[in-house]
Amino acid sequence: MAVLWWRARSGVKTDLVGYLPFLARTKDHQPAEAVQQRLEGVFATIEELREICQVPSISIGVIHRRKLVLTHGFGAIDPRLGDPVPPDDETLYTLCSISKVFVSAAVGILVEDGKLEWTDPVGKYLPEFKPNGDPRVATEATFNDFLRHSGGLSNPVITILAQEGKVLVQQRDFIELVNEARTDDRGQPYFNREHKYSNIAYGLITLVIERVSGMRYAEFLQKRILDPLGMTNTAVFKNRLLHKSKDGGPPNVAHAYAQLDDGSWSFMDHEWTSEDNSPVLGMVGVRSSVKDMMVFSAAIMEAWFDDLSVSDFSILADSGLRENPLKQMGPILNGYYWTRPHNDPFQNEAAYHLGWLRARLPTCMVSWGSWNSVLGRNVTESGQSFRDRCILGQTSEPRLLYKSTGIGFCGTGCLHIFPETQSAIVVFSNGLNCADAADLVASALIQALFDLQPPVDLLSIGKRERDVRKAQFQQIMRDLDDHRDVSGRESNHDDYIGRYHGLAIDLVIRRGTEDGKLQLCLNNREDAVWPLEYHNVDQYSFWPKTRDDWLKGGWLDWDEYTIGILSFKRDEFGAVNGATWVLEGPDEAYFFHKM
Repeated sequence: MAVLWWRARSGVKTDLVGYLPFLARTKDHQPAEAVQQRLEGVFATIEELREICQVPSISIGVIHRRKLVLTHGFGAIDPRLGDPVPPDDETLYTLCSISKVFVSAAVGILVEDGKLEWTDPVGKYLPEFKPNGDPRVATEATFNDFLRHSGGLSNPVITILAQEGKVLVQQRDFIELVNEARTDDRGQPYFNREHKYSNIAYGLITLVIERVSGMRYAEFLQKRILDPLGMTNTAVFKNRLLHKSKDGGPPNVAHAYAQLDDGSWSFMDHEWTSEDNSPVLGMVGVRSSVKDMMVFSAAIMEAWFDDLSVSDFSILADSGLRENPLKQMGPILNGYYWTRPHNDPFQNEAAYHLGWLRARLPTCMVSWGSWNSVLGRNVTESGQSFRDRCILGQTSEPRLLYKSTGIGFCGTGCLHIFPETQSAIVVFSNGLNCADAADLVASALIQALFDLQPPVDLLSIGKRERDVRKAQFQQIMRDLDDHRDVSGRESNHDDYIGRYHGLAIDLVIRRGTEDGKLQLCLNNREDAVWPLEYHNVDQYSFWPKTRDDWLKGGWLDWDEYTIGILSFKRDEFGAVNGATWVLEGPDEAYFFHKM
């Protein structure tokens, strides 16, 4: 769910013939035994990375040369148990933003069915979609544009996915949210001018899928993708989580846990996996397993390559699959795109396609989109030398990579496909605390799978990322203190009490029943109430006071102090008539009208 932003260099529609993998397969045929030994040789490193990142479990799977090489689980699904149970390849993890690859896959099926076109404006299918800002977002932005994150919608996802995994905006109100979402930055439109990562853009497309197919989005995924592929260890319906058990025991679901300062584990969950809220399910809500996502990865490659069939992939042949349901994988992976500039010394082009990042190793973009603070980002000079030393395979043969990454308080995941060797790597973790465990583990597996040279010390990287993330909360608190000024007289609390509406949610300011102090209640949910603390004139903060509370509340995606502050506004007569809330880092604040 992390908000990522950049100015893109270009947005050209092309077939990208030079990147089609079946035109240039690599020739590094190494014995399968040697490959497996190298992968198993990093198991100790993976376990150390799990401990460094302070996550309860990690699950991995690898396909190479169309064959299943291995799966393995580390740690415990529930770390609180005296007899911990490790994950297996059927354990369900939350995909977070990896869920988006199912949205593009679903659109591809409907394109193949002749029910829509990649170049159709999305608003053509949703006449109620009428953005308050740039009208072109509805009348001109196409499926290609939205799926590559250049459709012009911003990302006020915090109003949908509140702390502790709560979903505030229901499907019936989602159009109100997207119509009010910002389409520009201080008068400069986003539409096809910037790659603006937008969760709500993908949520919007799930509504089109429903309208065109006549099915709920979850039902479409189940009938058109999951059932045909035999993906029985993937959940898009709530009740699937209740029945997914392991040997008749408790549900085989890797719920999230946060490890606190005293070493204990705090249980966490979320409301994202539900057939009743298609936008959230499409953005972040699918739960799946290593086993199923390896099947999905193999199906992607089989659908993409004209010279391969289902029988060429052992994991597909073993499942009894006869006809691959995935369609249009060429346009999805190699069609419309937006370049992702970066400043590493190799300058191999990276681009974001329809739900997938494409990059060519060696590149820092192997870690793009992860929660790691240095890898994969355009860092400043002080951190760039470290990042550049950590780039995988600097003297090895270049190779093509497609990847999808998921990040949430409930864990991280990554899906890597290497088309030239028909390889895939899947990694999931069920926690987020000190760095991105899935990203670091995937890097270790990539290095081992292809024997990349020179070797990079992933443990040193993990420790550095851990230290940076450990300091993050303290930096937020310092920023909060630097901007706090309580020397001025606090206004009468009655000025603020009331209901404020915007972006399809209510902010209710009220007095606490026990202490009489101001509280923020989101959408009248009694399980979404936070105390307000005086911060400055007409400003109140609701930030947690300790890092443990920050972790337990699932605040990790709230990484700037401004996101935890409400600023109240007054009319010409001095009466409070609204409140502003900065939801997207440096962007302008959203206004919530007092009702």
